[in-house]
Amino acid sequence: MASLYPRLEVNLDVLEENASILLGKCRLWGISPVVVTKGFLADPVLAQAFRDFGFSSFADSNLANLVKLRNLLGSQVQLFLIRLPMLEELDTLSMYGILPFVSHAEVLERLNGIARRLGKVQPVVLAIEGGDGREGMLFEEIPEVTKLLRHLSHLSVYGIATTFACLSGVLPDYEALRRLVEVKNFLQETLEKNVVLSVGGTTFLALWEEGCSPEGVDEIRFGEALLFGSDISRKRDIPWLKQGAFVISAEVVEVRKKEPLQEGASGYDAFGEKPFRNFSGPRKRILVAIGKQDVDENQLYFDDAHVTIVGATSNYLILDVEESAKSYRVGDVVSFRAGYGAVLRAFLSPYVVKVYRGRKVRKGE
Repeated sequence: MASLYPRLEVNLDVLEENASILLGKCRLWGISPVVVTKGFLADPVLAQAFRDFGFSSFADSNLANLVKLRNLLGSQVQLFLIRLPMLEELDTLSMYGILPFVSHAEVLERLNGIARRLGKVQPVVLAIEGGDGREGMLFEEIPEVTKLLRHLSHLSVYGIATTFACLSGVLPDYEALRRLVEVKNFLQETLEKNVVLSVGGTTFLALWEEGCSPEGVDEIRFGEALLFGSDISRKRDIPWLKQGAFVISAEVVEVRKKEPLQEGASGYDAFGEKPFRNFSGPRKRILVAIGKQDVDENQLYFDDAHVTIVGATSNYLILDVEESAKSYRVGDVVSFRAGYGAVLRAFLSPYVVKVYRGRKVRKGE
């Protein structure tokens, strides 16, 4: 049985406006843009839309998504696997012409062997640890890796890449950029070829707004800025981009005054978290038919300032509406502006209906 809700509505007009602004910025800065598709699971409608908007490079952390993109968009687009590859994925990477991010010598050697067997040259991107403590080679490892690369005849270094503010919240600064440009220049001189410096991604925009030149940076990978017009690493909406491209709606299934029991031992919720408990007396709550299996409740934003998201279980989102002037009823539909985590989980959920608004989509989509 097909359901109307919960629903994720995608406004393609907002995405097109952000795409136009960011493409213009990239032309001004002289750098190439890459669309990161993992936030929407390389959804075919959105991927084709971004191709139509003018993007020709795409990146994802899932190989299956990239194979889907190759089949959808053809051989003219450039594809990057931005999650370090598993060994079992290397053959598929080479077969589909996907550029992997690599941080270990043994992976480079295996890729070289596969490319030799296929009679081709495999381009790779060297992942560099910029300071966030996630993936990437350390700066002091670069000279030794470079020596190895000179003997791997079926590999070609496309570039180096780094990511900030994904794990430790470390933000890029002038010094970090300077060190990365030094690595790029060292590789160019040693390997005697052009090497691209690719950065991810949205968090760099604030640095350049402050006047730091992107000189030395050749490529930027966009996800959050393009999709949401925001920069969660700095807890801000980017003022020159549009927000609200993604709206999640769901139906109210219960309205009652509730108060958790005060007596008895206090444990943890079904997900092992310490739950919210309100002991100020019964308060009106509404239960909405959407839960953690469908969204990240921490990245849902409600227009009614007098409504508080109490929490979520697998199947319910619970809102405190005691202070709201609106009288909520069973059957009402409530809508939220959705952030990155909420949209990612909504695309993962088979229970969330996806609807596209605005720009005319291709027939059958």
